[in-house]
Amino acid sequence: MNPERATSWYRRMSMVYALGTWTLLGSAFYFVQKKKPPGNEVEQKDVSTSEIPESPKQFYVETIVTYKEDVVPYTTKILEYLKSWTGSSGSES
Repeated sequence: MNPERATSWYRRMSMVYALGTWTLLGSAFYFVQKKKPPGNEVEQKDVSTSEIPESPKQFYVETIVTYKEDVVPYTTKILEYLKSWTGSSGSES
């Protein structure tokens, strides 16, 4: 392939790639904007101050983790799967 033909092919492929990229980004932006509800304000709960025993002095987040019985963690599942492929029994010290 001569250099002129390669250059023209490269330019055409660059334009196709650019068109596809901008189309993908534009459609993603369009659908994100379309899915937003008109009133996206945060909903406030109507709680009186008498229900709160102490007002927190700082911002805090409370996380509640609930474990089910006989559940194997994903990390253990992945490690067991890798061990089955390698045939090793793991790191034994």
